[in-house]
Amino acid sequence: ELVYNQKWYWNLTLLDAANAPINLSTATITANIARRQISNLIDTRNGLSFDVANYTPTPTAISLTITNKVDAAGSFTLVIDDTAWNLISSDPQLDIDATDPVCFTGKIKISFAANSPTPAEDNIIFLMFLVRSDGVTVL
Repeated sequence: ELVYNQKWYWNLTLLDAANAPINLSTATITANIARRQISNLIDTRNGLSFDVANYTPTPTAISLTITNKVDAAGSFTLVIDDTAWNLISSDPQLDIDATDPVCFTGKIKISFAANSPTPAEDNIIFLMFLVRSDGVTVL
């Protein structure tokens, strides 16, 4: 869960089974998200329960920035920049009492080129963000 107007990032490192960094020199890393409609959101003892569906009108995917890629260390940074999401403060799903907040889903795709004898491979990390008002900032 993110708070409206929050700047955020993830530093990620890929390791193999022996805890050694996975070399990213042949990897292309992309990340994108799209707005979704969430409903029936309930905070349970075991986490959140909800239904997710396509948002209307159908949104265009939003690219997220990948920076600080260090091939030998197997690391990179995913930047969560809410200014690219086109959320406006008057969005009713940002109201402090909204029962179904703003939702985005997407993925980080790490595509490794073929390296004989290993064929090309894609690794996917699924993303989901709920964006809420903090109740302090007047929207």
